[in-house]
Amino acid sequence: MRVKVKRALPEKSFIDLIIERLGLSPEEIQRFQSLAKQEKKSLLQILIEQGYSEEEISKIKAEYFGYKFVKLTNYVPPEDIIQIFSKDFLKERLVLPLNYEGGILRIAMVEPTDMVSINEVIERLKNHGIEINEVDIVVTTKNQILDKIDLIFEEKKKIEELLSILKTETPVEEIPAEETISEKSSPIIALANKIVEDAYRKGASDIHIQPTEETSVIRMRIDGDLTDYLVLPKYAHEPLITRFKIMANMKIDEKRVPQDARINFERYNPNIKIDLRVSTVPSIYGEDLVMRLLIKSGAILDLEKLGFSEDHLRLYKETIRKPYGIILHVGPTGSGKTTTLYSALKEIDTPEKKIITVEDPVEYTLGGSIVQTSINPLAGYTFAKAIKSFLRHDPDVMLVGEIRDLETARIAVEASLTGHLVFSTLHTNDAVSTITRLEEMGIESYLLADSLLLICAQRLVKKICPNCKTEYKPSKKEEIIIKNAGFDIDENTKVFKGMGCKMCNFTGYKGRTGIHELLKVDEEIKGMLIEKRSTEEIKHVALRKGMKTLRQDAVLKALEGITTIDEVIRVTIE
Repeated sequence: MRVKVKRALPEKSFIDLIIERLGLSPEEIQRFQSLAKQEKKSLLQILIEQGYSEEEISKIKAEYFGYKFVKLTNYVPPEDIIQIFSKDFLKERLVLPLNYEGGILRIAMVEPTDMVSINEVIERLKNHGIEINEVDIVVTTKNQILDKIDLIFEEKKKIEELLSILKTETPVEEIPAEETISEKSSPIIALANKIVEDAYRKGASDIHIQPTEETSVIRMRIDGDLTDYLVLPKYAHEPLITRFKIMANMKIDEKRVPQDARINFERYNPNIKIDLRVSTVPSIYGEDLVMRLLIKSGAILDLEKLGFSEDHLRLYKETIRKPYGIILHVGPTGSGKTTTLYSALKEIDTPEKKIITVEDPVEYTLGGSIVQTSINPLAGYTFAKAIKSFLRHDPDVMLVGEIRDLETARIAVEASLTGHLVFSTLHTNDAVSTITRLEEMGIESYLLADSLLLICAQRLVKKICPNCKTEYKPSKKEEIIIKNAGFDIDENTKVFKGMGCKMCNFTGYKGRTGIHELLKVDEEIKGMLIEKRSTEEIKHVALRKGMKTLRQDAVLKALEGITTIDEVIRVTIE
């Protein structure tokens, strides 16, 4: 039986695609072709040697042959497929089976025209009783596939150990309530601890344990993206969830309603000083559990390490030392607002100041002389009531977790006008639109003019992995983005990206940093607010005075080699 190979037909010639995607002139492509002939190398190899990224070249190759280009980050090839092949075979052939379902084999390749290797993979699978009806080829880079193969075989031993301890189901009633990991530990306890420890070492922000019909899938959010970590047999799911619920003092027999709690993981591993914010929800296949990792010590609470440009940092530090007024941080959930606010409070925390926070919930303990509280809506303790109470505690600085309604906004403004410095957050897209949002809430323009000091819009962009960082010439599309942001382009302009390696789990990124848009509410802007001028006019004046938009700050970081143009496009609006 003939196996169908899934692909789309090319719409352009290979040379035309190279010219279009890399922004080359006909003269440049002719020069590279002559060089390839002279050095007896392929045109693609010459392009890589000339500074064009391997990933861009692979994308062109994939597009021409009608296949998808993929990064291998989110793929955990099934064990029953991988065990059929040796590490040497996969590295020599530059192939990697990624998954198999319904007779369809998805396979990653560097050279998608290598039908000899494809046929050998199919033949080996057939010899093990796996029938292949269709092959779905995806293209990746040579570096990615080699590093991924190495990682798979390094991780294989770890996974085998984890799975071996679960060959027999551990009854829920036999799981001890308290026990630290050791050679004598219960298998489920060892597994639960191992998952959290690996998440901590990988720099994950969240752990997801999700039941499916036949398995339990464990994923970790690293640098903002969910990546697969482990697939366990279904019988392991309930004991594992129960173990985490015991650690969090949840009701283990309540599976019909959501629950929220917290785990002090230092009790189970003294070397890992983190809390876990645990949340469970019922699903059709069992309970779904998510844990947020909250680092007790080592959280970034240094303003100079949050990605502020030199000008932004100077303005921000100057503003947070004002005696009264409102400083607002705006952006979507997960844009780093809380971390920045905490860092600001630590910056100004001195013995002569009384600082109070009200949050939902308290995520990190700041220490020092800072008093932190959490709201409790069920008990009637809201942000608005908390601020009223704070005013009787003689504070100098107040942090209000979020302005959600008119009452909270009014009281925050009143507090700032009576001699207090107030920090808070809002969910708006940029700095200037925050003014419109507050006016729509019902705050009068003259009160905003009197109270607002600074509005900081922010986002998080992924940082290029330093281990596999490489420079390349920007494409025509990337040049347009750079020029539109107000930056000059010449023949020496370079941008950067990560090629993908073990250190960054083949993503090309490692860690995140902030991009910022700071609107300083100076006398001219105050006058415009009182006159109820449009946000477009206010933004025009702010830009004239030197305000950088989020897009401009992101492009600057791309030119400095901190992030990529792809991240600029993903995170910001032109």
